[in-house]
Amino acid sequence: MDLIMEKFASLKFELGVFSGRLQDLKSKGFILIEDALPADYCNSIASFIDSYLDEKKGEHESGHLGSMQRIWAAEKHADIVQDYKDKCSRILSVLFGQPLQPQKILAMRDKVIPFKTDDERERFAKGRWHYDSWNDQYKIFLFLKDVGPDNGPFEFIPGTNGSFKKKLVLTRPWWLFNPFTHFTSTKRPYQSISDERVQSIIDRGYPTLPLVAKQGTMLIVNPSALIHRASPIQVGSRYLSVAYF
Repeated sequence: MDLIMEKFASLKFELGVFSGRLQDLKSKGFILIEDALPADYCNSIASFIDSYLDEKKGEHESGHLGSMQRIWAAEKHADIVQDYKDKCSRILSVLFGQPLQPQKILAMRDKVIPFKTDDERERFAKGRWHYDSWNDQYKIFLFLKDVGPDNGPFEFIPGTNGSFKKKLVLTRPWWLFNPFTHFTSTKRPYQSISDERVQSIIDRGYPTLPLVAKQGTMLIVNPSALIHRASPIQVGSRYLSVAYF
């Protein structure tokens, strides 16, 4: 074990806090843990992201007109990210009461970009709301820097899981499935829910919750259960490390 992994070996909470909270996660769709990891740990992963993208020009995926840069399987490139993957394995294994291992870690950076036209600005902001999948898929987010209302917070709509999602199948099935493309395309309607449709949900009494979080906060979430988006970033940057289960 190298020095950086020895230095950052401990979570700032006891895993026992998850005992009996599985039902809470399944009913609400998320659990928030503030002050889960120290600033130095988060800064080390953020520094890796900057170095990998800016100095090494490492392989990555870009999205949202180039504002979002994603490093998939980032644990292969940095010991500190592998350590985060191991931590997430322990967390979800305790929560579910069985051994669970993340498939991969996504390390990502979001930054403000200039727009050439108003059409670009509109395309950047719209069409972000979605469910990840029809089946449950749990993720653990680690916020590597402070996230405020203007630098791209994770935003979701509490209450759009469980019976709400099932009711959509009966009342608005075209929001979720398209029978004409279901077997010919991997893209599903639930993976891009229009702003107008989301506004109709908000108007029915389901307000959005932008997750303003301090550095070191962890979010355990089932984004297949909640309508959510990465809010359009307006200032600064946003750094995340996300474990996919």
